[in-house]
Amino acid sequence: MIPSILLLTATELEQRPLRARVGDRFGDRPVRWMVGGMGAGATGVAVSRAVREGRPCLAIQAGIAGILPGTSLTLDDVVLVGSDRQADIGAWRPETGRFESFDKLPEAQPVSCPYVGALKDRFRVVAARSANSACSPLPLHGGEAVESMEGAAFFAVCRDEGVPFLQLRALSNRTGDPRSEWRIPEALERLTEGLVRLLECLPEGCRFADRLLNR
Repeated sequence: MIPSILLLTATELEQRPLRARVGDRFGDRPVRWMVGGMGAGATGVAVSRAVREGRPCLAIQAGIAGILPGTSLTLDDVVLVGSDRQADIGAWRPETGRFESFDKLPEAQPVSCPYVGALKDRFRVVAARSANSACSPLPLHGGEAVESMEGAAFFAVCRDEGVPFLQLRALSNRTGDPRSEWRIPEALERLTEGLVRLLECLPEGCRFADRLLNR
């Protein structure tokens, strides 16, 4: 039996156009779809359950994301995420009215994706941050370019379970934009095309970890 590719989205809205285009197989590989829910907690539970129910040969998280300030990204970009961290690990200090990040603690360090190197010629690779409250005024760290809500938890569970993983994001907004200016339908179109392009880049067979690491 050929192990499946797990394709995880946070919402049904994101999954619907992807599944309509890709279907339940890509070439000789079965594709297993899952809506994992929004935020770190739901994503961690969903990925753990997916691995228990049948270990995939590769897990891909696909979704929309926001552009963080100070980057050269545009709303036309589709990117792979090379590292992600949970940016809202910290505490609000009432005495100062500010958020104190715990980013120096080991538990709050970015999780790197070792599988993107072989794909850098096809996709721009960026650093990301995750926050359960999207578009929060959290301090930037380490050249982060995009913000999602689930990527850091997805990376951490896949890493700890030994499942190869990739995160693909299409950009729907800048994090300071009013919601009325978000371009979600256009981002989903780009995400769909980007996912097909990513799948076509994958090596033949299911030893994705070795092949993406050029072993």
